[in-house]
Amino acid sequence: MSRQPNVHVSGVNGVRNAYASHEAGATGYYADEGARYVNPHDGGVREMLARATRDWPELWGMGKSDDFNDDDADGDEFGDRILDLSCGSGEVTSALVAAGVPLSRIDACDPYTHEAYRKRVGTECERWSFEDVARGAVADRRWRVVVCSFAMHLCARDYLPTLCVMLACSAKHLVLLTPHKRPVIDAAWGGWRLARREARDPYWRIRSRWYSTEPPMDDDVGE
Repeated sequence: MSRQPNVHVSGVNGVRNAYASHEAGATGYYADEGARYVNPHDGGVREMLARATRDWPELWGMGKSDDFNDDDADGDEFGDRILDLSCGSGEVTSALVAAGVPLSRIDACDPYTHEAYRKRVGTECERWSFEDVARGAVADRRWRVVVCSFAMHLCARDYLPTLCVMLACSAKHLVLLTPHKRPVIDAAWGGWRLARREARDPYWRIRSRWYSTEPPMDDDVGE
């Protein structure tokens, strides 16, 4: 399928320029604009997650019914729920639902864009920030997968190792969508290792990485 010229780049650059021009950087931008936020990579997020659910159906619990009880997921303490971490306006949640994951199985959180999320998805999200998670706000919660799209590369370096450790306490799998090599996740931060080779979309300039605390499934997987 042919694609139009890379017109989304101007929108991406606009967001980056907004980060740079705001006196409080990215955090200040989202605090001011969160209710109106729209990810210029929205289409790319949909494409990458459609690919991920197609290639890795076992990761998402595909085929489960809406009334599936995640507490009974093969006796697994992590169950079958998914967390959309730093959920923006709901691009990840919407993409997963479009791919066949029931909305009832998805939790979400964002301290700034919760209003935009509710308008788009129709459900409320939690207000947890990266710092909240690093400080133990979700220590008693469990998910099979945490998805973080276009956000973790913005996490303060002081919090990133602890954030990863706390996520490893609450989830088996971590899927990152990022426009950068960053964030670089060290295995010492909770035991996260790549479960599959990084996937890339050159048009949208998105990288997708599946990390797991379980042993690698590909012999040739690498950073």
